[in-house]
Amino acid sequence: MSFITFRRHYLDKLLFETPFYGKVLDVGGKKDNKRGTFRPPIKSVVSWEYLNIDKETNPDYCCSADAIPLEDGYFDMILLAEVIEHLENPTSVLKESYRVLHSEGSLVATIPFLNGIHADPYDFQRWTDVKIRLELEKIGFNDISIKPMGSLFAVMYDLVYASLTLSSKNAQSFRNRVIRKIILPPISRLFLLLDRHYLYKSKNITTGYYIEAKK
Repeated sequence: MSFITFRRHYLDKLLFETPFYGKVLDVGGKKDNKRGTFRPPIKSVVSWEYLNIDKETNPDYCCSADAIPLEDGYFDMILLAEVIEHLENPTSVLKESYRVLHSEGSLVATIPFLNGIHADPYDFQRWTDVKIRLELEKIGFNDISIKPMGSLFAVMYDLVYASLTLSSKNAQSFRNRVIRKIILPPISRLFLLLDRHYLYKSKNITTGYYIEAKK
């Protein structure tokens, strides 16, 4: 097993397992300069298009996600992976996603919870599973499924990693690089086994949530 953080590990794993179909809009996704190991299943979908405000990512739609320049019901699926926390008006974006979804279309989203602050360019919020469900239901989504992404040991590992990268003034110091590249990787294997066991005992300690909902 090789990964940087449990957050990225679970994110890639769940996206690979998601049965994407039809016309997909990847909101906040990057056509260029991708992160992680997940790659869109181009052969199993009609189209996979990107919406991003960053021109450097080569998006199909370079615009705000709360004003998508397409007609109602255009897409079969909307993906919001690690996006909601960066939105100043997340409810507006969720409403716009609902609008451009085809009847009975699907929303797939992920959002961190117990995770380090990461500005891209800003980091505004963390939502609990209760908040997520409430916001989606108010908009009109149904068949909502919310799964925790990792538990106690995933959170512990990722917070240590974040303290050596996101928060540390000496992120590139020799000591921190040794810890990240040599000491933490073997520990991650043990923590993965422990995390899988602990996930079923406590769902209130998690790196974040994986969300599926229907229009």
